[in-house]
Amino acid sequence: MRLTTLALALSLLFAPAASAFEGRIAALAAPNTPWDQSWIDFKDYIRQHGPDIEFDYFIRGELGNEDEMLSALRRNRVQIMGSSLQGLASLVPELTVAMAPYLFSSPEEVDFVYDNYLFEPATALLAEKGLALLRWNEVGWTDFYSNTPVRVPTDAAGLKIRGAPNVSAQVFLLGIGANSVPIGSVDLVPALQRGLVQGGTSNLIFHYYMTRQYATHVTLTHHSYDTGGTVAYKAWWDGATAKQRAVILEAFGPSDDDRNAVRALSSEILQLLRDDGVVVIEPTPDERARWIAKTEPLVAKIVDQVGGQAESFYKAILDGKRDFAAREAASDAASKTRPLGADRG
Repeated sequence: MRLTTLALALSLLFAPAASAFEGRIAALAAPNTPWDQSWIDFKDYIRQHGPDIEFDYFIRGELGNEDEMLSALRRNRVQIMGSSLQGLASLVPELTVAMAPYLFSSPEEVDFVYDNYLFEPATALLAEKGLALLRWNEVGWTDFYSNTPVRVPTDAAGLKIRGAPNVSAQVFLLGIGANSVPIGSVDLVPALQRGLVQGGTSNLIFHYYMTRQYATHVTLTHHSYDTGGTVAYKAWWDGATAKQRAVILEAFGPSDDDRNAVRALSSEILQLLRDDGVVVIEPTPDERARWIAKTEPLVAKIVDQVGGQAESFYKAILDGKRDFAAREAASDAASKTRPLGADRG
């Protein structure tokens, strides 16, 4: 009996340590931005709560642009990646439908539709490409920037404009009469410097950090909303234990925290652009109506060009928008019938 006990003790003592769950994380987060801070917080949480999880972090573009990072992810050379929807749409074209012009009216509507109606279909579409969708990321409104003033669509006619290499971006630019130039983000600044393009479309934060010196006019078209996603190599993700997956998901923190941080920074960036001499053009209601009228027919064209499951993905968006509108109407009606002072303690 004693020999058996001693043998068991020795086997436990000299047994090889359980191997850590390892991976590489890639992103394109500019320093001192909410995306950068989010990854820093993620890293701290993993260090504290995931002793059997070990990640190498390449979160500031060390592994190249989004196309290069996605390629590495699909070959399991990277295991987790933070991507814009623009990037993911190059792999899953159906996702570009969510960036069709003037599809959403407010960030609140975006959050509701993405969280309640798009997560499951997007998860299924990405799984077909060998990826697992872990969460949505906040990117924000897409606006129009150029080196000449653009107030209405006709002002953009003939301009050479960089558009992301996805169907929605390209159809939008062609629809307003611009000459679309689909180049990668890493080639954008040299293209602006050499006059190969005269502007582009992006969120304000990207424009402030990357292109404001070369395109001194910003038009707040708010023509589409980019909600990116954090994705993982699915086979690797499926190999994690349930506890490891839970720790990793918890490490990201509440989505609303990231959304609020990015939206707050976008408001600050707007003023910083003005302070830096960038001309910020806010379309009047009539001018905005002209943007909407010009691009409204493009949505059906985008769905048709994408093909695949684009129609059902678009239907999910419309279902979500109707549900959101009904809830907003019910909330407004309830507030109107609530007795004066009912909300006071």
